[in-house]
Amino acid sequence: MGLTDLPDRADVVVVGGGIMGASTAYFLTEATDRDVLVLEKDEIASGSTGDSSAIIRHHYGPSEIYARTAAWSHDFYRAFEERTGEAIAYAPNPMVRFATEGTPSGDYVEAGADVLRALDLPVSRHEGDELDAAYPMLELDDIDFAVSDDDSAYSDGTDVAGGFARAAQNQGATVVTGVAVTDVLVEDEAIAGVETDEGTVEADEVVLAAGPWTPRLAATVGLDVPIEPMREQVVILDPPADFSEESLPDLPSGGPPGGDWYLRPDFGEGVLVATHHTGGETDPDTYDRTPDQSTLLDLTEKIGAFAPGLAEAGVQGQYCGVYSTTPDHDFVIDQAGPDGCYLACGFSGHGFKHAPAVGRLVTDLVTGAESSLVDVEFFALDRFEDDPTGHGVPDDKI
Repeated sequence: MGLTDLPDRADVVVVGGGIMGASTAYFLTEATDRDVLVLEKDEIASGSTGDSSAIIRHHYGPSEIYARTAAWSHDFYRAFEERTGEAIAYAPNPMVRFATEGTPSGDYVEAGADVLRALDLPVSRHEGDELDAAYPMLELDDIDFAVSDDDSAYSDGTDVAGGFARAAQNQGATVVTGVAVTDVLVEDEAIAGVETDEGTVEADEVVLAAGPWTPRLAATVGLDVPIEPMREQVVILDPPADFSEESLPDLPSGGPPGGDWYLRPDFGEGVLVATHHTGGETDPDTYDRTPDQSTLLDLTEKIGAFAPGLAEAGVQGQYCGVYSTTPDHDFVIDQAGPDGCYLACGFSGHGFKHAPAVGRLVTDLVTGAESSLVDVEFFALDRFEDDPTGHGVPDDKI
């Protein structure tokens, strides 16, 4: 998808060819006539995006902001081919939150259901005998109730990022892969361009959407972006034949209370299982992509207890990916530092479902438009200045 020759100038340089950078390039070229250049050091979606479980859901506890951006993005995903001319993988699948009454997690789940109802998003609640009838493939003896985000789905990160990038190119963007940005250039307190391993590119504006590499680049313009890269582990299970025939068609996305792992059906006949905010800090350049066998053994036991029909499942594949985690698990979408410098980062393991909205919000920042989606100030970097935890460490792993 990339070009051999590196342009020597662009109006806007988007650093990062994951889903956030590609979405931003798409919306920028749709809304403006700016000359947009996307620079990706490897290939499109070669970082966290390509490892994403790509779940599209709307339940975020009491947060109406995330429910709104997820719903807006989901509408875009449904119309993706119509809007962009690019087909993507897309499978409807409810996301279910299982909970126990009288616990912080249970309160979080109930609050999320209230938000979905207020936004007229489909939601259903099951308790008692209804649980076994609704989810016969799961062991729910310790569960009091479940809230189903009925209109959820899942997709494929590589598919979507590639679709956004090609659509942006069709609207005039230039996409260059295999070129790493090493420095952001500033003159007179304003963006002047970027330095790459292939030379200098002059620019008036730069969008840093480089996932776990963003803090290093932001530091070159004096910004402290508190992102901790976290290594998370994924296994694709090969279910037994009887589970595939009887249970897989109705298997929801979700996991037991606690939020440290979840599962969803995979395209084909597999089941994707992933850890969530359990990995330690890692280096995105050198981390081991092979899961720890001790973690997989522990995960296998948990899966068997939650979904007994998967206790004897085989393994189709396994890998590790990286979350870019902020202290409060909330995004950073902001104009910060020198004039013309924009941030789209810190998506903390739940960014995919919001990617169209993120591209739109960044475009609104660049163009100076007032966003009709949500108040982007919620995502401002300066929330960490007075309190290093920002909005506060979340009670539930969103």
